[in-house]
Amino acid sequence: MRVATATLPAAKPRAVVVGGGWAGFGAAWNLSKTGGFGVTLVDGSPDPGGVAGKLGESSIELGVKGCWRHYGNIRRLLDNELELPVRDIYNDFSETAFYSKRGLEVVAPVFGELPRLPAPLGTLVYSLNKFTELPINERLTAFPLTQALLEFDLDEESYSAYDSLSFEALCKRAKVSDALYDTFLAPILLALLFVPPKDLSAAAALSVLSNYALSHQSDFDVQWPRVPPSEIFLKWKRLLEESRGAKFLNSTFVRRVLLSDNGKEVRGVEIDDGSGSTRELGAEVVVLAAGANAMPKIVTASGLESIRGLQRVHELSCSAVTATRFEIDGEPMPLRYPSNVWSTGGEVAGTFYDIGALRGGRPGVVLEVDTYNAADLLGLSDGDLESRGREVLSLENSAYGTSSGRVQATARVRNAALRWTPGSHGATPQLSPEGAPRGLLVAGDLVRNGPGDFGSHLGARGLSQEKSLVTGLRAGMVAAEAFLGKDASRLIKPPLHVEPDEPHISAAKAALTKARASGLLPNNLFIH
Repeated sequence: MRVATATLPAAKPRAVVVGGGWAGFGAAWNLSKTGGFGVTLVDGSPDPGGVAGKLGESSIELGVKGCWRHYGNIRRLLDNELELPVRDIYNDFSETAFYSKRGLEVVAPVFGELPRLPAPLGTLVYSLNKFTELPINERLTAFPLTQALLEFDLDEESYSAYDSLSFEALCKRAKVSDALYDTFLAPILLALLFVPPKDLSAAAALSVLSNYALSHQSDFDVQWPRVPPSEIFLKWKRLLEESRGAKFLNSTFVRRVLLSDNGKEVRGVEIDDGSGSTRELGAEVVVLAAGANAMPKIVTASGLESIRGLQRVHELSCSAVTATRFEIDGEPMPLRYPSNVWSTGGEVAGTFYDIGALRGGRPGVVLEVDTYNAADLLGLSDGDLESRGREVLSLENSAYGTSSGRVQATARVRNAALRWTPGSHGATPQLSPEGAPRGLLVAGDLVRNGPGDFGSHLGARGLSQEKSLVTGLRAGMVAAEAFLGKDASRLIKPPLHVEPDEPHISAAKAALTKARASGLLPNNLFIH
């Protein structure tokens, strides 16, 4: 007589996600989607989503972050999965103004509302009459950068070659005019990547210019948020907890990754919640989505610095950011444009916003000034930051310099974002670092940017929320396939790729590749 025996179900593999921004939440979202993982998200911040400073019920998010038209994954997530419609979270697309010491320099129109022309013709044609001071002959000096834009990411060799050069040096070799560089290129890159072009990898700069301005006519179009970022992350967290069974440990730091005796597998993390002692949290998967400041510390403490794919992360550095929010007394003083980029020369630049206009309040009452590459400003008092903020607002209207008002809140962050310096490409980790123990993955905007890692970033590059989300979602998919099998990973909807190159751009890249192979054109024209 056979005796029936019950087979106990295998315990779920456990996953720990380190970091609570777009990358961390994206990883937790896909890890939990199959129901096959027990997921815990650990974040040093008390609040989800990376809010930098709070005052009562209001908040300051460093560098008020918009949703660009090409952020397809964020749009799909909000509309279809979080049930937070983009139209409710973000304003309509709007113009962006650029200011220098001379005042208004150019206004970027909403390109997507204009008849579409082949890239980058639409961007150039529709901005012809938008510059107030910079003549057309100065703007045309950017034309020699065309070959660099076509070839910098044809392959890893080209990307690394352009990564070894600063964008400032590239512009000098291409004979871009000083006026165009100082008035437009340097400020926009500093605003997008938080690094002055003399310290910025040419490959990183070209990838951002391509993604945000030149690949497709409408790529520079942006919607600014109606609501604080916490509204997205609080809803997201609630869904993860209530519908997916995920756990959150906020105000908690991961000190190190724990490995098996042979060092070939992850077995958990050591965490510190500020109580004075540490404890272990078991896991078979660890996704490091903690950013370029925390990553090297965790790698070193874990004994992972000898691993080929992580041995240079200590070379990465971060840029500082300050934010100052004002409340104007008396009559409101609306900005002409609710979102603006500013530069007064030198190595700092930033953005300023009419928060009331963006968030459905009274325009001209609450304004915010953000400053990037701001390490030298971190030690300033609130009063000094207020004075500097008023100087910035005075670029738009000198009356802001003497207006009556008060500072609502300030924020200072020393290590706000990765600096894409020349040579940093080889130091950035891959999503699955070479030689890393099984179960260890990396997500976030520091994931390697080049064409060899397209499967990790899917074309979303730079310091973007879209790239952070995509790499987090991809990390979740990679872990699901590795630990649960392909059938389980098929339950996860793959992230969207960026829109492919337009046919004429693809044809130009193919012709350039053929010309380089036949010796008609040198490889990487501006590098030699």
